[in-house]
Amino acid sequence: MANEAPVSDISPKAVQALHCEEIIEDEHHPGSQVPIPIWMALTSNTKVLVLSFFANLGALMYGFDNMAVSLCMSMPAFQEQFGELTATGYVIPAYWQSLWNALPQLACMFGAWSIGHVSDWYGRRLSFFSAGVISMAGVAVLYISTTPAIFLVGKLINAFAMGMALATGQSYVSEISPVRLRGILLSAYAFSMNVGLLISASIAFARIDVMNATAYNVVFAIGWVFPSLLILFTWIVPESPHQLVRAGQHEKARRSLERIRNKEANVTALLDEIVRTHRHEEELSSASGSKDHSFRECFRGENWRRTRIILFCNGLSQMTGATFLSNGPYFLTSAGVSATNVGMMVEIGLAFAIASSIINWCVIGSVGRRKIILTGIGIAMLFFLIMGIASCFNTSAALWTIGIALQLTWWTMGLTTGPAMAIAGEVSQARLRAESQSIGIAFNYFYSCVWNVVVPYMFNTDEGNLGGKMGWIFLATSSISFAVVYFCFPETKDRTYEEIGELFERRIPARHFADYLHIGASDESAYKLGKK
Repeated sequence: MANEAPVSDISPKAVQALHCEEIIEDEHHPGSQVPIPIWMALTSNTKVLVLSFFANLGALMYGFDNMAVSLCMSMPAFQEQFGELTATGYVIPAYWQSLWNALPQLACMFGAWSIGHVSDWYGRRLSFFSAGVISMAGVAVLYISTTPAIFLVGKLINAFAMGMALATGQSYVSEISPVRLRGILLSAYAFSMNVGLLISASIAFARIDVMNATAYNVVFAIGWVFPSLLILFTWIVPESPHQLVRAGQHEKARRSLERIRNKEANVTALLDEIVRTHRHEEELSSASGSKDHSFRECFRGENWRRTRIILFCNGLSQMTGATFLSNGPYFLTSAGVSATNVGMMVEIGLAFAIASSIINWCVIGSVGRRKIILTGIGIAMLFFLIMGIASCFNTSAALWTIGIALQLTWWTMGLTTGPAMAIAGEVSQARLRAESQSIGIAFNYFYSCVWNVVVPYMFNTDEGNLGGKMGWIFLATSSISFAVVYFCFPETKDRTYEEIGELFERRIPARHFADYLHIGASDESAYKLGKK
Protein backbone atom coordinates (compact mmCIF):
# COMPACT_ATOMS: atom_id res chain seq x y z
CA MET A 1 0.00 0.00 0.00
CA ALA A 2 1.13 3.52 -0.69
CA ASN A 3 1.81 5.79 2.26
CA GLU A 4 -1.12 7.87 3.45
CA ALA A 5 -0.96 11.62 2.99
CA PRO A 6 -3.33 14.03 4.72
CA VAL A 7 -5.13 16.28 2.26
CA SER A 8 -4.53 19.18 4.61
CA ASP A 9 -0.79 18.79 3.87
CA ILE A 10 -1.22 18.87 0.09
CA SER A 11 -2.02 21.90 -2.02
CA PRO A 12 -5.20 21.82 -4.13
CA LYS A 13 -3.12 21.67 -7.32
CA ALA A 14 -1.15 18.74 -5.97
CA VAL A 15 -4.38 16.96 -5.07
CA GLN A 16 -5.64 17.52 -8.61
CA ALA A 17 -2.38 16.22 -10.03
CA LEU A 18 -2.52 13.14 -7.87
CA HIS A 19 -5.96 12.36 -9.22
CA CYS A 20 -4.92 10.30 -12.24
CA GLU A 21 -7.50 7.51 -12.15
CA GLU A 22 -9.53 7.06 -15.32
CA ILE A 23 -12.82 8.95 -15.10
CA ILE A 24 -15.88 6.90 -15.94
CA GLU A 25 -18.12 9.14 -18.01
CA ASP A 26 -21.47 8.12 -16.51
CA GLU A 27 -20.27 8.78 -12.94
CA HIS A 28 -18.61 12.21 -13.24
CA HIS A 29 -18.51 15.18 -15.54
CA PRO A 30 -15.81 14.32 -18.13
CA GLY A 31 -12.37 15.28 -16.88
CA SER A 32 -13.66 16.32 -13.47
CA GLN A 33 -14.09 14.87 -10.02
CA VAL A 34 -17.49 16.59 -9.74
CA PRO A 35 -20.26 13.93 -9.81
CA ILE A 36 -23.01 14.46 -12.36
CA PRO A 37 -26.43 15.50 -10.99
CA ILE A 38 -28.74 12.70 -9.90
CA TRP A 39 -31.39 13.64 -12.46
CA MET A 40 -28.84 13.36 -15.26
CA ALA A 41 -27.68 9.96 -14.00
CA LEU A 42 -31.32 8.79 -13.89
CA THR A 43 -32.22 9.96 -17.39
CA SER A 44 -29.07 8.45 -18.89
CA ASN A 45 -29.51 5.05 -17.22
CA THR A 46 -33.10 4.09 -18.03
CA LYS A 47 -32.18 0.44 -18.63
CA VAL A 48 -30.68 0.20 -15.16
CA LEU A 49 -33.89 1.64 -13.69
CA VAL A 50 -36.05 -0.95 -15.47
CA LEU A 51 -33.77 -3.80 -14.38
CA SER A 52 -33.84 -2.55 -10.79
CA PHE A 53 -37.66 -2.55 -10.85
CA PHE A 54 -37.53 -6.17 -12.00
CA ALA A 55 -35.00 -7.09 -9.29
CA ASN A 56 -37.22 -5.53 -6.61
CA LEU A 57 -40.25 -7.66 -7.49
CA GLY A 58 -39.28 -9.85 -4.53
CA ALA A 59 -39.70 -6.89 -2.15
CA LEU A 60 -43.03 -6.03 -3.76
CA MET A 61 -44.16 -9.66 -3.36
CA TYR A 62 -43.16 -9.65 0.29
CA GLY A 63 -44.99 -6.38 1.01
CA PHE A 64 -48.14 -7.63 -0.72
CA ASP A 65 -48.14 -10.99 1.06
CA ASN A 66 -47.32 -9.53 4.48
CA MET A 67 -50.17 -7.02 4.44
CA ALA A 68 -52.60 -9.47 2.81
CA VAL A 69 -52.57 -11.79 5.81
CA SER A 70 -52.99 -8.95 8.31
CA LEU A 71 -55.91 -7.48 6.37
CA CYS A 72 -57.59 -10.80 5.64
CA MET A 73 -57.66 -11.47 9.38
CA SER A 74 -59.93 -8.41 9.63
CA MET A 75 -62.42 -9.89 7.12
CA PRO A 76 -65.50 -11.51 8.69
CA ALA A 77 -65.50 -14.19 5.98
CA PHE A 78 -61.87 -15.09 6.72
CA GLN A 79 -62.46 -15.13 10.47
CA GLU A 80 -65.45 -17.46 9.99
CA GLN A 81 -63.42 -19.86 7.82
CA PHE A 82 -60.19 -19.95 9.81
CA GLY A 83 -61.23 -18.74 13.29
CA GLU A 84 -62.98 -20.18 16.31
CA LEU A 85 -66.47 -19.26 17.53
CA THR A 86 -66.53 -17.42 20.87
CA ALA A 87 -69.17 -15.57 22.85
CA THR A 88 -68.35 -12.37 20.95
CA GLY A 89 -68.11 -13.96 17.48
CA TYR A 90 -65.40 -15.61 15.42
CA VAL A 91 -61.84 -14.95 16.65
CA ILE A 92 -58.56 -16.13 15.16
CA PRO A 93 -56.52 -17.56 18.06
CA ALA A 94 -53.31 -15.74 18.90
CA TYR A 95 -51.25 -18.90 18.35
CA TRP A 96 -52.38 -19.12 14.70
CA GLN A 97 -51.67 -15.43 14.22
CA SER A 98 -48.16 -15.96 15.58
CA LEU A 99 -47.58 -19.06 13.46
CA TRP A 100 -48.80 -17.36 10.27
CA ASN A 101 -46.61 -14.33 10.94
CA ALA A 102 -43.54 -16.01 12.44
CA LEU A 103 -42.92 -19.29 10.61
CA PRO A 104 -43.01 -17.66 7.14
CA GLN A 105 -40.22 -15.38 8.37
CA LEU A 106 -38.15 -18.50 9.07
CA ALA A 107 -39.04 -19.82 5.61
CA CYS A 108 -37.85 -16.49 4.15
CA MET A 109 -34.65 -16.92 6.14
CA PHE A 110 -33.99 -20.40 4.74
CA GLY A 111 -34.89 -19.23 1.23
CA ALA A 112 -32.40 -16.37 1.43
CA TRP A 113 -29.71 -18.59 2.96
CA SER A 114 -30.15 -21.33 0.36
CA ILE A 115 -29.78 -19.02 -2.61
CA GLY A 116 -26.31 -17.64 -1.73
CA HIS A 117 -24.10 -20.24 -3.37
CA VAL A 118 -26.72 -21.16 -5.97
CA SER A 119 -26.72 -17.56 -7.18
CA ASP A 120 -22.92 -17.64 -7.56
CA TRP A 121 -22.81 -21.07 -9.20
CA TYR A 122 -25.67 -20.69 -11.67
CA GLY A 123 -26.22 -16.94 -11.89
CA ARG A 124 -28.74 -14.38 -10.71
CA ARG A 125 -31.21 -15.07 -13.51
CA LEU A 126 -31.75 -18.73 -12.61
CA SER A 127 -32.25 -17.67 -8.99
CA PHE A 128 -35.01 -15.25 -10.02
CA PHE A 129 -36.66 -17.93 -12.16
CA SER A 130 -36.58 -20.53 -9.38
CA ALA A 131 -38.09 -18.06 -6.92
CA GLY A 132 -40.92 -17.30 -9.33
CA VAL A 133 -41.81 -20.97 -9.88
CA ILE A 134 -41.84 -21.80 -6.16
CA SER A 135 -43.91 -18.69 -5.37
CA MET A 136 -46.53 -19.70 -7.96
CA ALA A 137 -46.91 -23.03 -6.15
CA GLY A 138 -47.17 -21.33 -2.74
CA VAL A 139 -49.91 -18.94 -3.89
CA ALA A 140 -51.83 -21.92 -5.32
CA VAL A 141 -51.85 -23.59 -1.89
CA LEU A 142 -53.04 -20.34 -0.27
CA TYR A 143 -55.86 -20.08 -2.80
CA ILE A 144 -57.24 -23.58 -2.16
CA SER A 145 -56.66 -23.61 1.62
CA THR A 146 -59.66 -24.20 3.89
CA THR A 147 -57.94 -24.86 7.24
CA PRO A 148 -55.37 -22.87 9.23
CA ALA A 149 -52.78 -25.64 8.77
CA ILE A 150 -53.05 -25.72 4.96
CA PHE A 151 -52.98 -21.94 4.91
CA LEU A 152 -49.74 -22.08 6.89
CA VAL A 153 -48.21 -24.50 4.37
CA GLY A 154 -48.98 -22.10 1.53
CA LYS A 155 -47.45 -19.24 3.48
CA LEU A 156 -44.27 -21.24 4.09
CA ILE A 157 -43.80 -22.19 0.43
CA ASN A 158 -44.40 -18.65 -0.77
CA ALA A 159 -42.14 -17.18 1.92
CA PHE A 160 -39.27 -19.49 0.97
CA ALA A 161 -39.52 -18.19 -2.60
CA MET A 162 -39.64 -14.57 -1.45
CA GLY A 163 -36.47 -15.05 0.58
CA MET A 164 -34.74 -16.28 -2.57
CA ALA A 165 -36.02 -13.34 -4.62
CA LEU A 166 -35.15 -10.74 -1.97
CA ALA A 167 -31.54 -11.84 -1.51
CA THR A 168 -30.95 -12.22 -5.24
CA GLY A 169 -32.57 -8.88 -5.99
CA GLN A 170 -30.36 -6.87 -3.64
CA SER A 171 -27.24 -8.58 -4.97
CA TYR A 172 -28.27 -7.90 -8.56
CA VAL A 173 -29.11 -4.23 -7.98
CA SER A 174 -25.83 -3.58 -6.15
CA GLU A 175 -23.91 -5.10 -9.07
CA ILE A 176 -25.57 -3.25 -11.98
CA SER A 177 -26.01 0.24 -10.47
CA PRO A 178 -23.81 3.24 -11.29
CA VAL A 179 -22.18 4.71 -8.19
CA ARG A 180 -24.36 7.85 -8.30
CA LEU A 181 -27.58 5.80 -8.42
CA ARG A 182 -26.61 2.90 -6.19
CA GLY A 183 -28.11 4.37 -3.02
CA ILE A 184 -31.41 5.23 -4.72
CA LEU A 185 -31.77 1.86 -6.44
CA LEU A 186 -30.83 -0.23 -3.39
CA SER A 187 -33.20 1.78 -1.19
CA ALA A 188 -35.96 1.08 -3.73
CA TYR A 189 -36.30 -2.16 -1.73
CA ALA A 190 -38.32 -0.21 0.86
CA PHE A 191 -40.34 1.63 -1.80
CA SER A 192 -41.24 -1.63 -3.58
CA MET A 193 -42.24 -3.25 -0.31
CA ASN A 194 -44.47 -0.30 0.56
CA VAL A 195 -46.07 -0.36 -2.90
CA GLY A 196 -46.83 -4.04 -2.35
CA LEU A 197 -48.41 -3.17 1.00
CA LEU A 198 -50.54 -0.45 -0.60
CA ILE A 199 -51.71 -2.67 -3.48
CA SER A 200 -52.72 -5.34 -0.99
CA ALA A 201 -54.52 -2.81 1.23
CA SER A 202 -56.40 -1.26 -1.70
CA ILE A 203 -57.66 -4.65 -2.88
CA ALA A 204 -58.44 -6.11 0.54
CA PHE A 205 -60.31 -3.15 2.00
CA ALA A 206 -62.64 -3.12 -1.01
CA ARG A 207 -63.65 -6.68 -0.13
CA ILE A 208 -64.06 -6.55 3.65
CA ASP A 209 -67.87 -6.62 3.42
CA VAL A 210 -67.95 -9.64 1.05
CA MET A 211 -69.25 -12.52 3.16
CA ASN A 212 -67.91 -15.55 1.26
CA ALA A 213 -64.53 -17.08 0.40
CA THR A 214 -64.03 -14.83 -2.63
CA ALA A 215 -63.44 -11.96 -0.17
CA TYR A 216 -59.92 -13.20 0.54
CA ASN A 217 -59.32 -15.59 -2.39
CA VAL A 218 -59.31 -12.66 -4.82
CA VAL A 219 -56.51 -11.10 -2.75
CA PHE A 220 -54.47 -14.31 -2.89
CA ALA A 221 -55.10 -14.73 -6.63
CA ILE A 222 -53.57 -11.30 -7.29
CA GLY A 223 -50.42 -12.73 -5.69
CA TRP A 224 -49.83 -14.78 -8.86
CA VAL A 225 -49.08 -11.63 -10.86
CA PHE A 226 -45.66 -10.88 -9.36
CA PRO A 227 -43.98 -14.32 -9.65
CA SER A 228 -45.37 -14.52 -13.18
CA LEU A 229 -43.42 -11.38 -14.04
CA LEU A 230 -40.26 -12.91 -12.51
CA ILE A 231 -40.64 -16.02 -14.67
CA LEU A 232 -41.59 -14.11 -17.83
CA PHE A 233 -38.70 -11.63 -17.81
CA THR A 234 -35.93 -13.74 -16.26
CA TRP A 235 -34.49 -14.81 -19.59
CA ILE A 236 -34.64 -11.31 -21.04
CA VAL A 237 -32.63 -9.47 -18.38
CA PRO A 238 -28.82 -9.55 -18.66
CA GLU A 239 -26.75 -11.53 -16.18
CA SER A 240 -24.83 -9.62 -13.51
CA PRO A 241 -21.39 -8.57 -14.84
CA HIS A 242 -19.88 -9.14 -11.38
CA GLN A 243 -21.14 -12.73 -11.37
CA LEU A 244 -19.70 -13.31 -14.86
CA VAL A 245 -16.30 -11.88 -13.84
CA ARG A 246 -16.36 -14.09 -10.76
CA ALA A 247 -16.94 -17.05 -13.10
CA GLY A 248 -14.02 -15.96 -15.32
CA GLN A 249 -16.29 -15.03 -18.26
CA HIS A 250 -14.91 -11.57 -18.95
CA GLU A 251 -16.16 -11.24 -22.52
CA LYS A 252 -19.70 -12.13 -21.45
CA ALA A 253 -19.35 -9.58 -18.65
CA ARG A 254 -18.41 -6.94 -21.23
CA ARG A 255 -21.47 -7.74 -23.34
CA SER A 256 -23.65 -7.65 -20.24
CA LEU A 257 -22.33 -4.19 -19.31
CA GLU A 258 -23.03 -2.98 -22.85
CA ARG A 259 -26.65 -4.11 -22.47
CA ILE A 260 -27.06 -2.63 -18.99
CA ARG A 261 -25.33 0.74 -19.20
CA ASN A 262 -25.90 3.70 -21.52
CA LYS A 263 -24.10 4.11 -24.82
CA GLU A 264 -21.77 6.79 -23.46
CA ALA A 265 -20.49 4.56 -20.64
CA ASN A 266 -16.83 3.58 -20.74
CA VAL A 267 -17.45 -0.17 -20.61
CA THR A 268 -13.74 -0.96 -20.66
CA ALA A 269 -13.10 1.17 -17.56
CA LEU A 270 -16.14 -0.31 -15.80
CA LEU A 271 -15.03 -3.84 -16.56
CA ASP A 272 -11.46 -3.09 -15.48
CA GLU A 273 -12.72 -1.76 -12.14
CA ILE A 274 -14.79 -4.92 -11.56
CA VAL A 275 -11.85 -7.16 -12.44
CA ARG A 276 -9.46 -5.17 -10.22
CA THR A 277 -11.86 -5.30 -7.28
CA HIS A 278 -12.35 -9.06 -7.51
CA ARG A 279 -8.64 -9.72 -8.07
CA HIS A 280 -7.67 -7.57 -5.09
CA GLU A 281 -10.21 -9.31 -2.85
CA GLU A 282 -8.97 -12.73 -3.95
CA GLU A 283 -5.40 -11.68 -3.14
CA LEU A 284 -6.48 -10.47 0.31
CA SER A 285 -8.28 -13.74 0.91
CA SER A 286 -5.23 -15.77 -0.11
CA ALA A 287 -2.91 -13.62 2.01
CA SER A 288 -5.10 -14.19 5.08
CA GLY A 289 -4.92 -17.93 4.54
CA SER A 290 -8.61 -18.23 3.68
CA LYS A 291 -8.86 -20.13 0.42
CA ASP A 292 -12.50 -21.16 0.59
CA HIS A 293 -15.27 -19.05 -0.93
CA SER A 294 -18.01 -19.68 1.58
CA PHE A 295 -20.34 -18.22 4.18
CA ARG A 296 -17.60 -18.78 6.77
CA GLU A 297 -15.44 -16.16 5.12
CA CYS A 298 -18.08 -13.51 5.89
CA PHE A 299 -17.41 -14.04 9.61
CA ARG A 300 -13.62 -13.80 9.47
CA GLY A 301 -11.26 -10.88 9.97
CA GLU A 302 -12.24 -7.60 8.37
CA ASN A 303 -15.27 -9.23 6.69
CA TRP A 304 -16.83 -9.82 10.10
CA ARG A 305 -17.06 -6.05 10.61
CA ARG A 306 -18.84 -5.71 7.28
CA THR A 307 -21.19 -8.56 8.14
CA ARG A 308 -22.11 -6.99 11.48
CA ILE A 309 -23.15 -3.83 9.67
CA ILE A 310 -25.19 -5.85 7.16
CA LEU A 311 -26.92 -7.72 9.98
CA PHE A 312 -27.98 -4.57 11.80
CA CYS A 313 -29.05 -2.89 8.54
CA ASN A 314 -31.41 -5.82 7.98
CA GLY A 315 -32.68 -5.78 11.56
CA LEU A 316 -33.23 -2.02 11.74
CA SER A 317 -36.81 -2.05 10.46
CA GLN A 318 -37.84 -4.39 13.29
CA MET A 319 -36.15 -2.19 15.87
CA THR A 320 -38.20 0.76 14.62
CA GLY A 321 -41.54 -1.08 14.71
CA ALA A 322 -42.08 -2.73 11.30
CA THR A 323 -43.85 -5.79 12.71
CA PHE A 324 -46.06 -3.61 14.90
CA LEU A 325 -46.99 -1.49 11.87
CA SER A 326 -47.79 -4.51 9.69
CA ASN A 327 -50.07 -5.80 12.46
CA GLY A 328 -51.61 -2.36 12.74
CA PRO A 329 -55.01 -3.20 11.16
CA TYR A 330 -55.70 -6.05 13.58
CA PHE A 331 -54.28 -4.06 16.51
CA LEU A 332 -56.54 -1.07 15.79
CA THR A 333 -59.59 -3.31 15.25
CA SER A 334 -59.02 -5.12 18.53
CA ALA A 335 -58.53 -1.75 20.24
CA GLY A 336 -62.05 -0.68 19.20
CA VAL A 337 -61.48 1.32 15.99
CA SER A 338 -64.13 0.55 13.34
CA ALA A 339 -63.13 -1.42 10.22
CA THR A 340 -63.94 1.60 8.02
CA ASN A 341 -61.71 3.92 10.01
CA VAL A 342 -58.97 1.28 10.16
CA GLY A 343 -59.03 1.01 6.38
CA MET A 344 -58.77 4.76 5.96
CA MET A 345 -55.95 5.08 8.50
CA VAL A 346 -53.89 2.19 7.11
CA GLU A 347 -54.08 3.42 3.51
CA ILE A 348 -53.03 6.90 4.64
CA GLY A 349 -50.15 5.36 6.59
CA LEU A 350 -48.97 3.38 3.57
CA ALA A 351 -49.15 6.51 1.43
CA PHE A 352 -46.89 8.16 4.03
CA ALA A 353 -44.42 5.26 3.70
CA ILE A 354 -44.29 5.61 -0.09
CA ALA A 355 -43.91 9.39 0.20
CA SER A 356 -41.02 8.94 2.64
CA SER A 357 -39.31 6.59 0.17
CA ILE A 358 -39.62 9.23 -2.55
CA ILE A 359 -38.19 11.87 -0.18
CA ASN A 360 -35.31 9.51 0.51
CA TRP A 361 -34.62 9.20 -3.22
CA CYS A 362 -34.54 12.98 -3.56
CA VAL A 363 -31.96 13.54 -0.82
CA ILE A 364 -29.88 10.34 -0.55
CA GLY A 365 -27.57 11.42 -3.37
CA SER A 366 -26.66 14.68 -1.63
CA VAL A 367 -27.25 14.12 2.09
CA GLY A 368 -25.97 10.55 2.30
CA ARG A 369 -27.20 7.43 4.07
CA ARG A 370 -26.29 8.01 7.74
CA LYS A 371 -28.01 11.38 8.23
CA ILE A 372 -31.24 10.16 6.64
CA ILE A 373 -31.34 7.02 8.81
CA LEU A 374 -30.66 8.99 12.00
CA THR A 375 -33.39 11.49 11.06
CA GLY A 376 -35.88 8.68 10.39
CA ILE A 377 -35.14 6.99 13.71
CA GLY A 378 -35.48 10.32 15.53
CA ILE A 379 -38.94 10.88 14.01
CA ALA A 380 -39.99 7.32 14.93
CA MET A 381 -38.89 7.93 18.53
CA LEU A 382 -41.12 11.04 18.66
CA PHE A 383 -44.22 9.17 17.43
CA PHE A 384 -43.64 6.23 19.77
CA LEU A 385 -43.29 8.68 22.65
CA ILE A 386 -46.64 10.29 21.72
CA MET A 387 -48.22 6.84 21.52
CA GLY A 388 -46.88 5.87 24.93
CA ILE A 389 -48.10 9.07 26.57
CA ALA A 390 -51.57 8.70 24.98
CA SER A 391 -51.81 5.16 26.38
CA CYS A 392 -51.89 6.65 29.87
CA PHE A 393 -55.39 8.00 29.20
CA ASN A 394 -58.54 5.92 28.66
CA THR A 395 -60.48 8.20 26.33
CA SER A 396 -61.68 8.19 22.73
CA ALA A 397 -59.27 11.03 21.93
CA ALA A 398 -56.38 8.99 23.34
CA LEU A 399 -57.38 6.00 21.16
CA TRP A 400 -57.42 8.19 18.06
CA THR A 401 -54.07 9.69 19.05
CA ILE A 402 -52.56 6.20 19.31
CA GLY A 403 -53.98 5.24 15.90
CA ILE A 404 -52.80 8.42 14.22
CA ALA A 405 -49.32 8.21 15.79
CA LEU A 406 -49.06 4.59 14.65
CA GLN A 407 -49.87 5.51 11.05
CA LEU A 408 -47.58 8.56 11.10
CA THR A 409 -44.74 6.22 12.03
CA TRP A 410 -44.98 4.89 8.46
CA TRP A 411 -43.25 8.16 7.50
CA THR A 412 -40.05 6.74 8.97
CA MET A 413 -39.99 3.48 6.99
CA GLY A 414 -38.59 4.96 3.80
CA LEU A 415 -36.11 7.05 5.75
CA THR A 416 -34.71 4.14 7.76
CA THR A 417 -35.18 0.89 5.85
CA GLY A 418 -34.30 2.35 2.42
CA PRO A 419 -30.88 3.87 3.22
CA ALA A 420 -30.06 0.97 5.56
CA MET A 421 -30.62 -1.53 2.75
CA ALA A 422 -28.46 0.64 0.52
CA ILE A 423 -25.59 0.39 3.01
CA ALA A 424 -26.17 -3.36 3.36
CA GLY A 425 -25.79 -3.76 -0.40
CA GLU A 426 -22.62 -1.68 -0.55
CA VAL A 427 -20.36 -2.71 2.32
CA SER A 428 -19.71 -6.38 1.52
CA GLN A 429 -16.76 -7.60 -0.50
CA ALA A 430 -17.75 -7.88 -4.17
CA ARG A 431 -16.71 -11.53 -4.33
CA LEU A 432 -18.85 -12.37 -1.29
CA ARG A 433 -21.85 -10.23 -2.18
CA ALA A 434 -24.30 -13.09 -2.80
CA GLU A 435 -23.29 -14.78 0.45
CA SER A 436 -23.41 -11.50 2.41
CA GLN A 437 -26.87 -10.62 1.07
CA SER A 438 -28.09 -14.12 1.86
CA ILE A 439 -26.84 -13.80 5.44
CA GLY A 440 -28.38 -10.34 5.79
CA ILE A 441 -31.80 -11.24 4.38
CA ALA A 442 -31.80 -14.51 6.35
CA PHE A 443 -31.13 -12.60 9.56
CA ASN A 444 -33.78 -10.05 8.60
CA TYR A 445 -36.46 -12.72 8.54
CA PHE A 446 -35.15 -14.66 11.50
CA TYR A 447 -35.36 -11.45 13.51
CA SER A 448 -38.78 -10.74 12.01
CA CYS A 449 -39.84 -14.21 13.14
CA VAL A 450 -38.94 -13.36 16.73
CA TRP A 451 -40.93 -10.13 16.64
CA ASN A 452 -43.87 -11.74 14.84
CA VAL A 453 -44.13 -14.31 17.61
CA VAL A 454 -43.89 -11.76 20.39
CA VAL A 455 -45.84 -8.75 19.10
CA PRO A 456 -49.32 -10.37 18.78
CA TYR A 457 -49.00 -11.66 22.34
CA MET A 458 -48.06 -8.16 23.49
CA PHE A 459 -51.13 -6.35 22.15
CA ASN A 460 -53.77 -9.07 21.71
CA THR A 461 -56.72 -8.48 24.04
CA ASP A 462 -56.70 -12.10 25.25
CA GLU A 463 -52.96 -11.97 26.08
CA GLY A 464 -50.76 -8.98 27.04
CA ASN A 465 -53.33 -6.32 26.06
CA LEU A 466 -50.68 -3.59 26.11
CA GLY A 467 -52.47 -1.37 23.60
CA GLY A 468 -50.75 1.97 23.14
CA LYS A 469 -48.14 1.04 25.74
CA MET A 470 -46.38 -0.67 22.84
CA GLY A 471 -45.06 2.81 22.10
CA TRP A 472 -42.77 2.67 25.15
CA ILE A 473 -41.25 -0.63 23.96
CA PHE A 474 -40.42 0.67 20.50
CA LEU A 475 -39.21 3.99 21.88
CA ALA A 476 -36.55 1.96 23.73
CA THR A 477 -35.56 -0.17 20.73
CA SER A 478 -35.42 2.92 18.48
CA SER A 479 -33.13 4.67 20.96
CA ILE A 480 -30.76 1.69 20.90
CA SER A 481 -30.84 1.76 17.09
CA PHE A 482 -29.95 5.44 17.01
CA ALA A 483 -26.78 4.79 19.01
CA VAL A 484 -25.75 1.77 16.89
CA VAL A 485 -26.25 3.67 13.62
CA TYR A 486 -24.25 6.64 14.86
CA PHE A 487 -21.24 4.60 15.93
CA CYS A 488 -21.29 1.67 13.50
CA PHE A 489 -22.85 2.67 10.15
CA PRO A 490 -20.39 4.03 7.53
CA GLU A 491 -21.24 6.69 4.95
CA THR A 492 -20.93 5.06 1.50
CA LYS A 493 -22.29 7.87 -0.68
CA ASP A 494 -20.43 8.23 -4.01
CA ARG A 495 -17.85 5.58 -3.07
CA THR A 496 -16.76 2.92 -5.54
CA TYR A 497 -16.43 -0.61 -4.21
CA GLU A 498 -12.64 -0.19 -4.41
CA GLU A 499 -12.79 2.85 -2.14
CA ILE A 500 -15.15 1.20 0.33
CA GLY A 501 -12.83 -1.80 0.49
CA GLU A 502 -9.85 0.48 1.08
CA LEU A 503 -11.58 2.25 3.98
CA PHE A 504 -12.43 -1.05 5.64
CA GLU A 505 -8.90 -2.37 5.14
CA ARG A 506 -7.50 0.75 6.82
CA ARG A 507 -9.93 0.24 9.74
CA ILE A 508 -11.36 3.75 9.45
CA PRO A 509 -14.06 4.31 12.13
CA ALA A 510 -17.52 4.10 10.54
CA ARG A 511 -18.63 7.59 11.54
CA HIS A 512 -15.50 9.05 9.87
CA PHE A 513 -15.85 7.39 6.44
CA ALA A 514 -17.15 10.64 4.91
CA ASP A 515 -14.14 12.58 6.27
CA TYR A 516 -11.67 10.79 4.00
CA LEU A 517 -10.93 11.65 0.40
CA HIS A 518 -10.01 9.12 -2.23
CA ILE A 519 -7.28 10.75 -4.32
CA GLY A 520 -6.64 7.80 -6.56
CA ALA A 521 -3.78 6.48 -8.63
CA SER A 522 -3.29 4.58 -11.86
CA ASP A 523 -1.74 1.65 -10.00
CA GLU A 524 -4.55 -0.58 -8.72
CA SER A 525 -3.08 -0.89 -5.22
CA ALA A 526 -2.00 2.74 -4.68
CA TYR A 527 -4.70 4.66 -2.83
CA LYS A 528 -4.10 7.79 -0.80
CA LEU A 529 -6.65 8.72 1.83
CA GLY A 530 -6.47 12.01 3.65
CA LYS A 531 -8.52 13.67 6.36
CA LYS A 532 -10.50 16.67 5.11
